[in-house]
Amino acid sequence: MTDPEKTFGVINDIQRMSTNDGPGFRTIVFLKGCLLDCKWCHNPEGRRRFPEIIPFVTNCIGCGECLEVCATGALSLNGDNHPVIDRGLCTDCLQCARVCTHAGLVPWGTIMTASEVMKEVFADEAFFRNSGGGMTVSGGEPMAQPGFVHALFSMAKQGTDQASPIHTALDTCGHAPWEDYAKVLPFTDLVLLDIKHMNPEPHKTYTGATNALILNNARRMAEMGTTMRLRVPIIPGINDTQENWSATAEFAASLGDSVQGVDLLPYHPYAGGKYKAFGMDYDFPAGEGYDDSRLEPVIELFLKHVYEVTIGG
Repeated sequence: MTDPEKTFGVINDIQRMSTNDGPGFRTIVFLKGCLLDCKWCHNPEGRRRFPEIIPFVTNCIGCGECLEVCATGALSLNGDNHPVIDRGLCTDCLQCARVCTHAGLVPWGTIMTASEVMKEVFADEAFFRNSGGGMTVSGGEPMAQPGFVHALFSMAKQGTDQASPIHTALDTCGHAPWEDYAKVLPFTDLVLLDIKHMNPEPHKTYTGATNALILNNARRMAEMGTTMRLRVPIIPGINDTQENWSATAEFAASLGDSVQGVDLLPYHPYAGGKYKAFGMDYDFPAGEGYDDSRLEPVIELFLKHVYEVTIGG
């Protein structure tokens, strides 16, 4: 058994009282690190596996004090007098953030043990018990830290002297070695599995990898009776075609009774503001978000193949 006191993970955030990402009230543990590179990614701060410095250019006053303590020369100021980080030189020593009194440079990612995380999660056990909720581990991509997910879920299923075992949900893109899933799934009550595109070539173009591993993992999960919800992001100009929706719905049906339902996740253009605040370029065209009414025919199509369809998870 893994020692939870010695199993460390990198946490992006812990959010409480969520009503998405699984049944009932949820405590969501967001881990850092991702296994794909989606062009429309809404959470760039979750991509890298380890704690890092993120510039908040909207807070920066251009004083330059951070440059003076950067031992590797990784920091510079651009033409707008905002900090720019050379990731090839940055060692994430955090010295620049320590001297910044304006939160222009912020350390992102907290190293915690599995025991420390579960202490926070079990504090919400009464809300889980009364609502049928539990813990969801998300990302980034949680399976970028499979050993840590295993430790969290095994503790969740053991419970404590003061708290009962709790419901566990894994929010995953599916693009991880099967060996990692095989260790985690026995402790997992629900898998929230992203299906971004059924065509392998556009999938590779827009996420950095084909969908072969994802689809194969989904089939293997179904074979072992894993309870799943498929989550389908609706990305304008990329996967919002009748052909792709039909293929996705047929794939959902092929997984049989393991699939509880499908959650349609319409793209929204708000991520561009986050990238701007972080001093990052957002290459994906913002455009317009999806109005729910546009998805009525899509919902009807999916309902021919699965029992339940929701918008927004």
